[in-house]
Amino acid sequence: MPIHFASQSRRTFLRSLSAAGTVAFLASHDRVSAASESTRSPAIDKNLIALLSDTHIPRNPSVEAHGVNMTDNLNDVISQISSLSVRPANLLINGDCAYLKGLPTDYANLANCLAPLDDLGISLHVTMGNHDDRTALYETFSEQRPAAAAVASKHVSVLECEFVNWFLLDTLTQVNVVTGEVGNEQLQWLARELDARRDKPAIVMAHHTPQYTEPEPGKPWSGISDTAAFFDVLDNRSHVRGFLYGHSHKWNVEERRHIKLVNLPPVAYLFSQGLPNGWVSARMSNDSLHLELQTLNPKHPDSHQQVEISWS
Repeated sequence: MPIHFASQSRRTFLRSLSAAGTVAFLASHDRVSAASESTRSPAIDKNLIALLSDTHIPRNPSVEAHGVNMTDNLNDVISQISSLSVRPANLLINGDCAYLKGLPTDYANLANCLAPLDDLGISLHVTMGNHDDRTALYETFSEQRPAAAAVASKHVSVLECEFVNWFLLDTLTQVNVVTGEVGNEQLQWLARELDARRDKPAIVMAHHTPQYTEPEPGKPWSGISDTAAFFDVLDNRSHVRGFLYGHSHKWNVEERRHIKLVNLPPVAYLFSQGLPNGWVSARMSNDSLHLELQTLNPKHPDSHQQVEISWS
């Protein structure tokens, strides 16, 4: 199941970091904490979710890649969310939470960045990308290890909301290997869980991109290697209205039959200049899911671009 970080366990973990002399991790948290102190008690909207992807948080807050400080970017996103007059009840990070190899120290820095969520009253959910490591994440947040895995060696769950159910998948195959896979056992689990919840629309979320054609000989799959089998499950269930993914660091929206395909932007760096990075606010209602792009650069031409995923 995706991690649901409890406030007390995060505070305990951060205290242990300080006791161990790793105060450096806490430095980048100070400015986010200061921002949240001034906006302590706005309303929480249970029908609002913050969608993040590809944070790529390294062990050291000073590390940069592609000209970007990933820790600063995530802190900026948390500051944006902290300043909202109405805050989301849930925040989802859709994989590649860690920088490259999912080191325990990567997740320590991630915990530091996310610590303000305790005071904001926002629940956190995390899925696995190819730069994550389940074992390291569970060891870092031992109290959050699932009591029983719904799918063996996978990190899956269903987030049930008032108007829509979110199905959070795990496409990690091997740490720091680009290929993604859903896998037969997870596909069977997804089919069962979707069929058991036909009373509401469904949004499916996983880290890797769909890949409809095989790679050239000698080259690896860069997306979901079992895309055909995966979409057999989605295409045959009309209440599945959206598939949200990350991985390619590219904000993009397409349609496939009754399913809207949304490639979430990265919080971290971009692979192509000119594209936006940031996060997406998702407002659920009885007739649709309304997405709005929140860019780190407020002057980006795509800032506040809106996407509607209708239930009809």
